[in-house]
Amino acid sequence: MCSRALGVLASVSAVAVLVGGCGADETPSAGSSATTTTPASRPVDPEACAQTPPQGSVDRSGQNLKFSTGSIRIAISQAPPPPGSPPGATTSATPKATESGAPGPDAEPESRCYEFERWGPQQPDVPPDSLLFVFKGAGTDGAQIEFVISELTGGIVPPAGGGPRPTAGPLLRPINAQIGVSVDGVYHHSPACQLALTAMSGKLAAGSFTCPAATRVDANPFAPDDDVPFDADESSAAPQPDPGATADTVLLGGWFELRP
Repeated sequence: MCSRALGVLASVSAVAVLVGGCGADETPSAGSSATTTTPASRPVDPEACAQTPPQGSVDRSGQNLKFSTGSIRIAISQAPPPPGSPPGATTSATPKATESGAPGPDAEPESRCYEFERWGPQQPDVPPDSLLFVFKGAGTDGAQIEFVISELTGGIVPPAGGGPRPTAGPLLRPINAQIGVSVDGVYHHSPACQLALTAMSGKLAAGSFTCPAATRVDANPFAPDDDVPFDADESSAAPQPDPGATADTVLLGGWFELRP
């Protein structure tokens, strides 16, 4: 149930509250039904994840952020094998095949790109000190980006005695962010992603990101009720899981944009 996903990670908890109905402020889209099984999302053109996010101003105050539309393109690809692994070893997604149809020992890992739409409350504030952007796909699929607001503001706080709030200079480096993605009910999360913001204001939020190691986490915030029904019909047809999403460790990359 909802409570089973809470308290594992700050980002997992926040999204579980939204998806599980513990405080979400949006109603289901037209035609949705609690009794209807929605098929999982399918990959889109990998080029969509390689595009450049739009540019805009970066307001480092972190105030007046409210977004109603937007999306994320997030790529999941194979993590490199651990040091000392034999040649040709892989850790996740199916590598590209040779001309004979068999995976080659030096084949580059295949990357799968997914697109999810903005979801949840329009204001990304998560008390006491974080910003959380949630994107939702079909079924239990989705993605999230979270970072502490001090990464944006540079740690500057309003003066204790009141008065104008000091502002930080231009944001010239990527910031640290937590990013997670759920595909086919499998959730990967990284607490150490690099997020390069190209815009962050009330008019546009955008940026690109990379996560060198996102690990599989059992507590999936996009499927907070992880109880397995005992009467499930195992013989019923079901989509085959994406091999790139079932690995224990994957690489994440992509970009997002949000607008009022």
